[in-house]
Amino acid sequence: MINDQAPSALPVRDEAPSVTGSDVGRIFAGLLVLAFAGVTGLFAPLLVMASDGCSEGDARMICSAGTQQIVGGLPVGAAFVAALLAVVGMANRNAVGIGSLLAAPCLLVLSWVVSLALAGA
Repeated sequence: MINDQAPSALPVRDEAPSVTGSDVGRIFAGLLVLAFAGVTGLFAPLLVMASDGCSEGDARMICSAGTQQIVGGLPVGAAFVAALLAVVGMANRNAVGIGSLLAAPCLLVLSWVVSLALAGA
C-alpha cells in the first residue's frame, strides 16, 4: 500500500557559496604572486653585491651609495606592496581583485628590471 499523504522531502539548501573554477584560479594565481614576491624580497636585494668590485675612483652607477640603497630597498618595498595586492586580489571577486592580481607581478618585474639595470650599469 502506497501512502499518498506522506509529506514530500524538503529541498536541500546549501547556503555556502560554491567554489568555481575562477575562484580556484584566482587563489592559485595569488599564491604564485605571493611566492614571486617572497623570492623577490629575499634575493633581489643581493644585487647590491654587484658593488663588491668597486674601487675608490670607480664611476659605475652601482658604486654610489644612493644607487646601492635603491637596489637594496626597491625590491623589498615592491615585494611588500605586491604581497598586499595579491591578498586583495585573492579576497575580491570583482574588477579590483583582478586588477590587483595583474598589477602585482608587473610591479615585481619592474623592480627586478630597475634593480638589474642599476646593478649592471
